[in-house]
Amino acid sequence: MARNARTRAISRRGWLLAGLATPLFRGRAAENLAAVFDGDMLRPVAPALHFLTGKALDRLESAQTVVFLSQLTLFHEDHATVFRRTPQRFFVSFDIWEERFKVTIPGALPQSKLGLTAAQAESWCLENLAISAWGMAPERLFWLRFELRTADPKDLSSVVGDTGISISGLIELFSRKPGVKDPNWVLETRLRLADLDRSPSRRARIG
Repeated sequence: MARNARTRAISRRGWLLAGLATPLFRGRAAENLAAVFDGDMLRPVAPALHFLTGKALDRLESAQTVVFLSQLTLFHEDHATVFRRTPQRFFVSFDIWEERFKVTIPGALPQSKLGLTAAQAESWCLENLAISAWGMAPERLFWLRFELRTADPKDLSSVVGDTGISISGLIELFSRKPGVKDPNWVLETRLRLADLDRSPSRRARIG
C-alpha cells in the first residue's frame, strides 16, 4: 500500500514537472519560429534568422551564386509522423558595386527580386515559402519544421531534375550531416491552427 502511494506521488510529481517544462520549451521555440496563417497556407516567420552571413556571404562577395535549398515539414503531434512536406530553392547573387543582393526562385513561373539589402533578401525568401494546411484539424497540435541549407553543384544534381525538386532527394540531402562549407539552419515550433490569426490569401488580396 505504501509502495503504491509512493508511486502515485512520484507520478503526480512527474506530471507537474512536465506541465511546468512544456510552456518553457514552447516559449523558446516561438522565439525562433512562428507562422502566419495566410488563407489555407502556413508561412514561416523567423525574424531572428540571418543566413546571408558567414561562409555564404563570403562566397557571394567572391561573385559566386549561392543556392539555398529549403523544406517546410508539418508533423503530427507525435513529432514523428509527417503530414505534409514542401520544398523550395533560391538562387542568391551579390552585386559588389551596388552592394545589393538579387534573389531568384526558379520554376514554371520564375520570380526574381534585385536591389535588396541582406535583411530584405532574407525576408523576401521567407515570404515566398509556404505549406498548405488543408486537411489539418484546427484544434489538434502539430509541429512545423523549417530547414534551410546551402547546396553545391553535386547536391543540386541529386536533388533537382527535369520536373523540379525531388522530394526523396531533398529528404536524403537534409538527413545527411552538412559539411563545414555548407551552412544549415533548422527551426521548429509547435502550433494549433485555432490559435493563429487567419488572414485572407495573397491571391484574394491582390484580386
